[in-house]
Amino acid sequence: MARVAKSSLRGARIATCAGGMVLAISHGAVAQGVSRLVVFGDSYADTGNQVRLSGMPLPPIYVNGRFSNGANFVDGLQASYGLPDTAVVNYAVGGAKTDATNVVPGLPGLTQQVSAFRSTGGRFGPGDLAVINIGGNDLIYPSAGGITAAQAVPLGQAVAANAVGNVAPLVAAGARTIVFNAFSSLSPLPVVAASGNAAAGDVLARSYFNGLQEGLAPFAQAGTRIFLLDNGLIGQLVQANPGRYGFANVTVPCTAVAACIGGSRAVQNTFLSYDGVHLTEAGYLNLARYMVNVLAAPNGIAAQAEIGQISTTSFGATLLQRLDAMRLFPQVPGAAEAAAGMPVPGAAPSPVIVWGQATYAGGTVGTRGYATGFDYDSPGGMVGIEATPARGARFGLAFNYLNPDARLRDGGGSIRADAFQFATYGSYTGTNLFGDAAVVYGRHDYAIERPGVIDQLSARTTGNGVAVVAKGGYLFDDWNGWRVGPIVGLGYANTRVNGYTERGDPGLTQSVRDTGFDTLVGRAGAQIRTVPLAVAGSLVTGFLNVTAEHQFLDGNRILVTTLTATPLLPIQTPLGGLGRGVYGQVEGGLRADLSANVSATLTGATTFARTGGDAFAVSGGLTLRY
Repeated sequence: MARVAKSSLRGARIATCAGGMVLAISHGAVAQGVSRLVVFGDSYADTGNQVRLSGMPLPPIYVNGRFSNGANFVDGLQASYGLPDTAVVNYAVGGAKTDATNVVPGLPGLTQQVSAFRSTGGRFGPGDLAVINIGGNDLIYPSAGGITAAQAVPLGQAVAANAVGNVAPLVAAGARTIVFNAFSSLSPLPVVAASGNAAAGDVLARSYFNGLQEGLAPFAQAGTRIFLLDNGLIGQLVQANPGRYGFANVTVPCTAVAACIGGSRAVQNTFLSYDGVHLTEAGYLNLARYMVNVLAAPNGIAAQAEIGQISTTSFGATLLQRLDAMRLFPQVPGAAEAAAGMPVPGAAPSPVIVWGQATYAGGTVGTRGYATGFDYDSPGGMVGIEATPARGARFGLAFNYLNPDARLRDGGGSIRADAFQFATYGSYTGTNLFGDAAVVYGRHDYAIERPGVIDQLSARTTGNGVAVVAKGGYLFDDWNGWRVGPIVGLGYANTRVNGYTERGDPGLTQSVRDTGFDTLVGRAGAQIRTVPLAVAGSLVTGFLNVTAEHQFLDGNRILVTTLTATPLLPIQTPLGGLGRGVYGQVEGGLRADLSANVSATLTGATTFARTGGDAFAVSGGLTLRY
């Protein structure tokens, strides 16, 4: 845009005069994992290439080789991701068009920029972000020059075809994530609004924007993550609510107001437009906030299914821990209960048993790839009814409610859920052999929030989970009634979250398709159980499990989202798995028989040495025998 150009510049320097404004870009940026920027485009992205190529300085109103009174959006991205100058490669040239031309004769267009990157053997690595801002010069000049609406449609399509043609070599060079800024409307630009031809300009811009979606769709469908950001829509949003974005004037260029252009940078940054085409530093940094936000948007979605999976499996695990705590092996004559003058607990099968427990769980899941990590807490409760039709046999039904609350890392938002879960279970205890199993089904209602640029984005959806867990062992009783022996177990879980569309800023909202994953965890270790002991008038038994856990299915999956402003471009985000490494777990519990018909239980568990973070759970409750 304008009469300037840019080319390859190895390092894009942050305008030091921008101060803290550059640094306060967005929440959740770190989770994106960007390690390098490779930039193409026009004057919105130029950080000094026009000056270097032409050998001519910009007019004195522009700062540090940028078409701005300070930083531009490339500086904002660099600061947001904490990148050094060596990690920013900028080919953008002011005045560049989508083809091989430039509004300044002799300076390169987008085609030459891409060719320069490829001719030096340029390749994209896993953490590289390709950044493109192009099309303004192809659209603004015809719009201000009087193009008709009839002429605008084919021209917009041709401009889009040029741009798409230059994306193909970048994809061939390994680009896997591309953020592309383009205009769907030109009327927010003062130079177009003042031309008297804004309506035709908007037709031209919409034709271009639609053409980009259609042309880029095959790349997106093949797996390249393309975030097409709508500069025009962002301009309209700012103009509709300037105060919330921190602007006092969003229609008049700063250069047209003496008090602005002659004022301090702080005064200038109360204006959105700097010269009628380009933005002020504040305008560019607002654009950078939008870019960082949409790029990070898919990253927090992995946690939704993981919270559901944690809810379902923790219910199953707590059930098995309670069964371990309630277990009584046949005792030899003269055991502790006889010595204490107490009736033998569980001496006869009970027709009906009811029980209830309060539960609390928490833990940490680390960030991996495009999946933002989180910390969570999950209070809840469970009730059940069971029967012991024969000595050593126990069958029951249980209901569980959990209220997990996950807080995403780096300020990425929160996920709260209401989990309503049901289970059927059974248990067998022989002289030495024992086994427990449970089947769990849960419905999960999710409330999702993540930060936007000026307000929160939110969504509600539902999901479900199924888990099957089993554990068994053989305990030797050689140590004065204390028992020890090996235990093994297996747990399978399937979790699904239904698709949804976010509510909030239309420049940021995304639609999310159904997602889910499966886990299969095996465990092996040892259990030690105490002999029944008389404590304060009650018989108390306890157990301790120490196991090694191994995840056979790591939860790798592809998440598919679309920005609501660009429904033709599916964004396929690979979510790193939870890992298949071995980690440890310790479980323990106590049973206290308060009377012949009432028992209290207390159980707890924690993992250790688990990649990405550990989890813990505690529960306590009463069992009544009728």
